[in-house]
Amino acid sequence: MKLFLAYVRLIRPLNLFIIAFTLYMVRFCIILPLRGFYHNDIGLNESTYALFSLSFLLMAAGGYIINDYYDVEIDIINKPTKLIIGQLILPSNALRTYWIISIFGLIIGFYSCIKAEVPWLAFIFLFYFIGLLIYSYKLKSTFLFGNILVSICLGLVPLSGIYIQSQYIIKHSAPIDPIEINSLRYLAWGVALFAFLSTLIREIVKDIEDIEGDAHAGCRTVPITIGIRASKSLVQLLSFVMIPLLGTYQYEYCHTPNMPFSAYYIGLFIQLPLLMVIVQSSMAFSPKDFKIVSKWLKFIMFTGISYFFVFAYDIWYQQHNKIFDFLK
Repeated sequence: MKLFLAYVRLIRPLNLFIIAFTLYMVRFCIILPLRGFYHNDIGLNESTYALFSLSFLLMAAGGYIINDYYDVEIDIINKPTKLIIGQLILPSNALRTYWIISIFGLIIGFYSCIKAEVPWLAFIFLFYFIGLLIYSYKLKSTFLFGNILVSICLGLVPLSGIYIQSQYIIKHSAPIDPIEINSLRYLAWGVALFAFLSTLIREIVKDIEDIEGDAHAGCRTVPITIGIRASKSLVQLLSFVMIPLLGTYQYEYCHTPNMPFSAYYIGLFIQLPLLMVIVQSSMAFSPKDFKIVSKWLKFIMFTGISYFFVFAYDIWYQQHNKIFDFLK
């Protein structure tokens, strides 16, 4: 039982839940509202989408295992009480588990994309497999490249979830309103950009937290290369950039009376916390201080995912207003 729990901890079940939650929020809070309220049709069948989602979870689980496999020396310093590989699990067993999970994830990913008639999308899983392996082995210890790669991988999760469903709908449904397709595309890229930037900021903050162990291992992460002060400035700059980008979305899609809650939600629960990240990071000096910044970023990522509920409600509200206007 102890060994089983060690493997569960190794694959980060909470992080995997967030990935699964994101993929299904995409399905039920974006595709269903934009598609279902018009046609009662969300296109891609449940089993194919479940396999597609499972492949993401397996690739991510494999990524966590191989990352910890190569990080044992660093984690002895940064997380001595949370060390799993080398204490609870033999390195050779961890590596074997990584290969089994990752290859199984690749097979399922290719199968689900072929079944959804979007075969080229399967190369995303190949990108995940190669990218996470190279990241764990080499890029994690380099300046910024590793942070960017991880951020791209997380940004691809909602983007791929929207794309595989929208492409299936385009191929198999009645003529689609171009406005509907454009809305899906803009929203997909907007969500992906949010996931990319918020992850990138958090990765830099985590590197600042782990600077002691990373320096001991000879890594060249952002804070080691340019210093903590400059890293803080980069965190503040990226956080500041996100605020007007979100403002653009608010102006383009949320300023009409038919989207009443989106603008307020984004302002209160995403933009305001981003300001708190800027303020807290300017006052942060110790690893304990940066843990507070990291918690704010976790909150922002959570509220970002939870925005899907608000979006679904606003679309529902919009459609019902149209019905009421027609009846008048």
